[in-house]
Amino acid sequence: MFFAQQQHHHLSSNSISISSVTTKRIRQSRRTFSTGRTAVVRAAGAADGGDGNVKFANNKAEWDAVTGGNDGLIAVQISTKTCGPCKVIYPTFVGLSEEFAEKATFVKIMGDTDTESRALMKEWGVRVVPLFMLWKNGEKIAEWSGAKPDVLRENVTSAM
Repeated sequence: MFFAQQQHHHLSSNSISISSVTTKRIRQSRRTFSTGRTAVVRAAGAADGGDGNVKFANNKAEWDAVTGGNDGLIAVQISTKTCGPCKVIYPTFVGLSEEFAEKATFVKIMGDTDTESRALMKEWGVRVVPLFMLWKNGEKIAEWSGAKPDVLRENVTSAM
């Protein structure tokens, strides 16, 4: 891992575009393309649209698999594909998943993926997105909606 200065690299055709953000921690690996060129490829983090340590569960079975037996804090973001505020707050959610990876599990649920995800939203009574829930010891301890990063951070940190 290293800290990168702000830079933009654009490789020639048949390749990818790579950019990094000032003083952002990034992971890297080398990848060789069929053209013989070697590029540094980063694992995506919060600032560049990655998923950090966020797990995904779009139905009851996936929810049980991701959270089963976990008595610690579970932070959940419920979104839909077309929800603009959901997309705005998600990088904050990802950042928290990276910052508190050892203290909490972060799960994202897309509520409009298929009939199973819609059934889970109905079971949980979801009427608005983004919706956040905090679970501890198998019980829901908090729920709120909105795309305010400071409220998200405060609620997650106070539940730890």
